[in-house]
Amino acid sequence: MKVGLLTFHNAINYGAALQVYASQKAIKSLGAECEVIDYVNESRKNAYNTNYHAFQQLKNKKIISSLKYFLGGIFLSSRKQKFLKFYDKNLICTKKTYKNMKEAETLNEKYDKFIVGSDQVWNYKNNGRDFSFLLEFVKNKSKKISYSSSFGLASIPEEYKNLYIKNLKDIKNISCRESCGIELIEELTGRKAQLVLDPVFLLSKKEWLSLCNIKPSKFKYIFSYTNKPNQWENFIEKTNYQIEDKKVYKISKNLKINDFLSSKIKISYSISPIEFIETIANAELVVSASFHCIAMAIILNVPFVAILVGDKGKDERVLNILRITGLENRIFNERMTEKEINTPIDYEVVQEKLDKYIKSSVKFLKDSIFN
Repeated sequence: MKVGLLTFHNAINYGAALQVYASQKAIKSLGAECEVIDYVNESRKNAYNTNYHAFQQLKNKKIISSLKYFLGGIFLSSRKQKFLKFYDKNLICTKKTYKNMKEAETLNEKYDKFIVGSDQVWNYKNNGRDFSFLLEFVKNKSKKISYSSSFGLASIPEEYKNLYIKNLKDIKNISCRESCGIELIEELTGRKAQLVLDPVFLLSKKEWLSLCNIKPSKFKYIFSYTNKPNQWENFIEKTNYQIEDKKVYKISKNLKINDFLSSKIKISYSISPIEFIETIANAELVVSASFHCIAMAIILNVPFVAILVGDKGKDERVLNILRITGLENRIFNERMTEKEINTPIDYEVVQEKLDKYIKSSVKFLKDSIFN
């Protein structure tokens, strides 16, 4: 059984890297051959090209924004090299790169099944408005599988609704990562999709740690991975959390000059996907707005606080996994206290809740591939 996997496989993004690695490993563990389709349309090609974005901003006379992209490129360059090394070492991809739907159509006879997912592959803002990511290029409907695909959207604009409806109806085995995605599919097509876990949960803590070379940290530290300005500062201010003898390791697009000058702060912007796992595993506490950072903290049994961003579509990713694991009390709010943050998480209970979903997720994947 040969499976072609379509996802965001070359993104310079920790979540994307971990989910594609886990997806391919999980599919292979079921006994299928699996290749990641090296599908890179124009939008995905430029997604992490800071020079491209800087010039676009310059064209629109947004000088400050353009400068930020140029400066960001310096940090991203180092991170990019580490990601490419991770992908080269850990993924099996098609030798050919496919740039558009017409080129992807030549793959129809190569694979017995096509799987799309996970990540926000159904977010038209992220996939370049390219319905290849809903497997439109696959002629045989019985070959189409969606595993843990995510919209990252609360609704679909009218101009795209018919295309979403047509393509979602054509996917034989359809699953989604979030409850709101399940509701959206039913609203658009009348179909009931299955709720499954993100593929990172299909690998155990032991399997993730086997990738790492974890050494005891010389310092106690908190790992902060945020995506909006002042999320970390707001967390500290509202909770009055005492850092005391700890350092703060930070990944953020919104770093400040003081972040580079303070002896208490270490910038971790350019770490590799493996170092990302190691940094989470060794942390005393993880404070993050990233779904995959929170997911890895849960898998590695590390205390965490989840920050919501106020976007229904994006927040649902975090809310969904916290509902499944019974960890909604780890969501940051303005009344959150240090005592609540330091209350230990019973990860044995969490794992029992997760195991039920892991079992049904693996069953969905196996039945979809082999039946």
